[in-house]
Amino acid sequence: MEFSKYRILVVGDVMLDRYYFGKVDRVSPEAPVPIVSITGEESRLGGAANVAHNIVSLGGKAILRGAVGRDLEGRELERLAAREGIQATLVKTARPTIVKARVIGGRQQIVRVDREQCALPAADERTRLENEIAPAIKDAHVIIISDYNKGLVTDSLCALLVGSQKTVIIDPKGADWNKYRGADWVTPNLKELSDVAGHPVDNDDQSIEESGREILRRHAIRRLLVTRSERGMTLLSDRETLHVPTHAQEVFDVCGAGDTVVATLALALAAGLPAIDSIRLANKAAGIVVQKTGTATLTIDELNAV
Repeated sequence: MEFSKYRILVVGDVMLDRYYFGKVDRVSPEAPVPIVSITGEESRLGGAANVAHNIVSLGGKAILRGAVGRDLEGRELERLAAREGIQATLVKTARPTIVKARVIGGRQQIVRVDREQCALPAADERTRLENEIAPAIKDAHVIIISDYNKGLVTDSLCALLVGSQKTVIIDPKGADWNKYRGADWVTPNLKELSDVAGHPVDNDDQSIEESGREILRRHAIRRLLVTRSERGMTLLSDRETLHVPTHAQEVFDVCGAGDTVVATLALALAAGLPAIDSIRLANKAAGIVVQKTGTATLTIDELNAV
C-alpha cells in the first residue's frame, strides 16, 4: 500500500498524552502503593491528534482541526504536530488543553491522571472552529470525526461534516448518537456499542448483530464497524455482515488502537479499496499497535510486512 496522495481531515478532541516511565522495586511506607522510580519522560499526541499522527506515520497527509488552551501544553501539542508533519490548525479556547498523564512501572500502567474540562465551546469558539474546518473539507478525500465526548463535537459540527458529501468515519462516544445521523461509518468498541444500545452487549456474534442492526436503523448509519478486542471486528450494514478475527499475537496495551483503526480505514477507503479489504487492513494495523506500549502508531512498512 502507498498512501502519499491521500488527504484525511481529522476533526475532534485533541489531547496531550504524557508518559512517565520507571521501575518498581518497593512499596511506599506511607500507603499500600508502589513507588515508581522515574527513568524517562515522554509527551505524545493523543485523541484526535493521535489519529492524525497515525495517518502521517502510514504515509498519508493529515489535516487536523481541534482546540487547545492558551497554555504551555497547547503549545507543546502544536509543536509535536508540526514535528510530525501534520497540517494542524488548533483554535485557542478558555478551557485548558486536555492532558492525560500515565505512570508506567516496567510495562504496567500504575496510574493515569487526567486534566480536562468537558463543556461546549463558547459560541465564538465554535464559529472560529467551523470557519477553520469549512475550507479544509474540499481538500479532503475522507473525513474522520474523533469524538471523545469532551464537548467539541457538537450537533452543528457533525451536521457540517456529515452533510459535506465526503465519506465520513466517526469514532463515537456517549449514549446520544443523534448527532451522527446519516454517517457513512461509525466505529464503536464494545463498551461504546453498549452505551448507545442502553444495555450491556455480550461479545458474541449474535448479540452484536442484534444490537448493531437496531442502532443502524435508529440512526440511519450506513455501516457500523464494531471493534471487539481479542475477537477482532464485526461489520454491519443493510447488505452485509462480516466477522473478522483479530491479528494480534500478544496484547500489551489497547490504548489508541481505535485511533489506528479509523486512520487506516480512512486511508484505505481514500485509496479506493473495497470496504471489506479496508476493514481487513485496519484490523491488521490494530493487531500491530496493541503489541506496543501506550499511545502508539505504526509505519507503512510494518503494515505491509503483515
